[in-house]
Amino acid sequence: MTLRKHILVILAYALFGLILMAPVLPSVDQAIPGGAVAAIDGWQHVWHVWWVHYALTQGMHPLFTPLLYYPEGVDLALHPLNLSNGLLVFPVTALAGPLAGFNAAVLLALTLAGLAAFWFARQLGAQPGVAFVAGLIFTWSPYHMTKVWDGQLELIAVQWLPLYALFLLRTVTRPGYRDPLLAALFLALIGYTSLYYLLFIAIYSLAFALLALVAPRSLLLDGTQLASARAGLVPTAPQPQPLPFHRAILTGRMALVGSLALALLFPLLWPVLAPMLDGPRESVGQIQRDAFLVSRSANLLDPFLPSNLHPIWGPTVHALGQRWHPDIAAWNVALGYTTLVLASLGTFVAWRTAWRWFCLGLLGLLFAFGPVLMVGEFATGIPMPYLLLLNLPGLGIAQRPGHFVLITSLALIPLTAYGLTWLTSLLTRHHGPRAASASLFLVTALIAFEYVTPPLPLQRSDVPPVYQELATQPGALLVLPVRQDSFSLRAQLVHQQPMLGGYLARNPPNRWAERRPAIRQLWRMEPEPDRLLASGDQGPMILDVYGIRQVLVHWDQLPPQAHPTVAAALQQALPGLEPASTTTTYSLYQIPATQQHPFGYFAEGWYPEEQAGERSWRWMSQEGVLALVNPSSEPAMIQVQMQAESYQVARQVQLLLNAQALGTWQVPAQPVQTTITLRLVVPPGEHNLYLRTPADDDPRYNGPLSIVLTRIEVGLSP
Repeated sequence: MTLRKHILVILAYALFGLILMAPVLPSVDQAIPGGAVAAIDGWQHVWHVWWVHYALTQGMHPLFTPLLYYPEGVDLALHPLNLSNGLLVFPVTALAGPLAGFNAAVLLALTLAGLAAFWFARQLGAQPGVAFVAGLIFTWSPYHMTKVWDGQLELIAVQWLPLYALFLLRTVTRPGYRDPLLAALFLALIGYTSLYYLLFIAIYSLAFALLALVAPRSLLLDGTQLASARAGLVPTAPQPQPLPFHRAILTGRMALVGSLALALLFPLLWPVLAPMLDGPRESVGQIQRDAFLVSRSANLLDPFLPSNLHPIWGPTVHALGQRWHPDIAAWNVALGYTTLVLASLGTFVAWRTAWRWFCLGLLGLLFAFGPVLMVGEFATGIPMPYLLLLNLPGLGIAQRPGHFVLITSLALIPLTAYGLTWLTSLLTRHHGPRAASASLFLVTALIAFEYVTPPLPLQRSDVPPVYQELATQPGALLVLPVRQDSFSLRAQLVHQQPMLGGYLARNPPNRWAERRPAIRQLWRMEPEPDRLLASGDQGPMILDVYGIRQVLVHWDQLPPQAHPTVAAALQQALPGLEPASTTTTYSLYQIPATQQHPFGYFAEGWYPEEQAGERSWRWMSQEGVLALVNPSSEPAMIQVQMQAESYQVARQVQLLLNAQALGTWQVPAQPVQTTITLRLVVPPGEHNLYLRTPADDDPRYNGPLSIVLTRIEVGLSP
């Protein structure tokens, strides 16, 4: 093909993408396309685009952000950051903002997915018209359209998979090292786009390698020539040619692709896999019984249903699917009847080489069916290959089996190309090339009719104006209520300040906020009765120490019955502090600069505080940790006074400041109490005072008990 024809193909795919995205084009920097799921997931991906640009312009590592879950930050390696998309649209984001960047990434994915499938089909011998339709089938597939509808950018970006498949095929059929290098590059791009897709394509690669080694000579068979021969357009079918290398070299070349890709993916995969390999995993039995996982799997009937996005029969199909997949939106794995007919035809007429793609497509479906085969609402109890994944280290997190249908869509590219080649060859032989061209238009029309969706709705940001004010006020932000959706990310696009909490694909527990006094009450949105080491009037100082400068309460996002409890928590954590601004919908508290002094709080190893009248006490297990905070820039002499008694027998308590031994403390058995006063030189920052002693089980507490603190004070030594 000439360069001019390639440009026409690119423009044609881009035009189809622009038609799909027409509703958002007038407000490309003010809204994103998508339905109800995009109202949550779409904004998360807008934040991803913004964060990649922000991190790179600020000299930060894009796989770790200090702006969420302040002050510890959070690792984004396991999060669907899709770094490749952020880099791809970096110039657009820099010039027009993250919403325009997101929309550009969607348009590029729609265009490049079709183009990549076109090139893949061309590599397999398809004529340009046939390859173009095969590309449309791939980029218009109901699975792909569903991801666009849901705003899930990392799953929309399917363009790297056909390119990887293309160069993997060239790696095993052509000598030289350019193709293995490009295959490794596109495999790495898949990983930096979606870990789900990396898993899928890894399984595809293993299966492809096995099939290549079983029948290496058939790799060089031209399926389109086989199809043309079946149609009688060419007199004889092609014969397999000898491969340029033996099986051992074939294995080495494919291993080279994997090794190079792993090297490129190391910065992403190491933080993901290291903790998984060390930590406990769920057993297969536990996950197999998870109804949620089964609901996220494809039903045996799902691939053969029409698309649930279709404007005519979509609502009926959607209602049926919701019965089979309750509370799950991403179950649309329809393949399309025209596509299935073409693929079946291609499999039949070019079986000598099509069997390989048929096996790969079937493999994708078998994995998409999840751990147990479901037929409608009937559970067959038949275990499926997906169970094998759940018993491998780290792969228990792969909780979207239905998405494996993408591998089937990838395998349909050659199969539909073979089927279309047979059809056009037959028509060319009997009716001439015009009839063949007309058939391509007819097939395109049928596919368009099957795959058509309603106009994409728009999602506009509804961030209150107060966040624009916060953009000019540096310091960390605590927003109440702490929402488990993407509202906080939308707001951060405006204020761009670090904040406690956030919204991730897998939200970690925020132990940091749960342990700090004053912050803890605000985070939980309820006052606490604790008196030992209570924050008292130190709340504003504690927030000031940790760099939290604003507390914003959205009263309109709280149920009315929760207002008194939240107000009480605010009064306890921020005593005497009035809102800097307040309306009927929100109150904004500005944390003033304070005179800071040392304080302490209970960390690990302590049971909840108990009280009786004026008495308060707190039991310890075999090890308790007291955190000591020196907010100054110089070492400080901190005094810790503790009064305690021991459970049943006297105990000797070891005392350590960080790793430095301080001696021992002899604590008598109840009811005798003893007091100790420690004067410690504590460097700036947070440090741990460890109390260690043997403990005995007590059934009343469902755990071990050692000593009980009845009084504790932490402050500057006089």
